[in-house]
Amino acid sequence: MAELKRKVTLNKKGEEAYVSVKQLMITLRWTADVDLDLMAFYKTKTGQPGGVFSDGYPGGSMGSLNSFPFIELSGDAGVGAKGGDNQEILRITKLDDLADLYIVALNYTDASQKIASAFGSYDGSVIVMNDRGEEVEVPLNASEKGPVAVICKIDNTSPMGAKLVNMNEIMDLGTFVNKIPGANALIG
Repeated sequence: MAELKRKVTLNKKGEEAYVSVKQLMITLRWTADVDLDLMAFYKTKTGQPGGVFSDGYPGGSMGSLNSFPFIELSGDAGVGAKGGDNQEILRITKLDDLADLYIVALNYTDASQKIASAFGSYDGSVIVMNDRGEEVEVPLNASEKGPVAVICKIDNTSPMGAKLVNMNEIMDLGTFVNKIPGANALIG
């Protein structure tokens, strides 16, 4: 397991690092001509599922830092599959009630056109930064094809603290909705 230093990169699926969860900022960055959407789905410690994703989707909510689930999404970048220095940000101020939090990127461009591409071709990554400026980077480097990348998971079930795990698991929408808690909210 990687210890958290100023910057840690979790290059391989299954690598993990403990993270301070006082406040987290999760940034999805990419440069390719594609519309990626950053999302968070969770299961509470009492077993309730939920999600924070763009209000451009039916049932979507940008969340709030001042009320449960204490997660807020910045907005939508790369709309219309525009390349460049795209980024979307999730801010988290409290994880106390959450058991598991999944950080997800949905390739809206490919999902809407029913095309399967590899996330590894988008020059993308997710950076998780705590309130002390310590960063953990998880590159989007999966070569499998599909419209959904479950990039990483924050496991908040251990008394040792929250643990960030590189998942980089690519899924079709059906598998995603059936496997990730709260993801069924995305399809209404």
